[in-house]
Amino acid sequence: MTKTRAMREIFILAVTVLALYHAGRSIYSSVDRQIFLNKQAIALKSGQAQSQEINKELREGLSSYRSSTGVERLARERLNLAGPDEIIVRLGK
Repeated sequence: MTKTRAMREIFILAVTVLALYHAGRSIYSSVDRQIFLNKQAIALKSGQAQSQEINKELREGLSSYRSSTGVERLARERLNLAGPDEIIVRLGK
């Protein structure tokens, strides 16, 4: 084997090892990114389910406030309003 041929084979070996290293690093990075994105998708789906449940509860609450008694209850509970013959007494803790 001549010196030139040995140097060429060493160069090809070095390039091949470098290419394999970069390919392995790229595969690892890609798998790591996919795992991260999968966890993020699961978290988003969980958040979406919670949001849908909250929206359902809010819709049910709105339907109860559509009647005149519901509006009166809302005024009493949230706005601290009273009827014409009532007095509001606030007790502090």
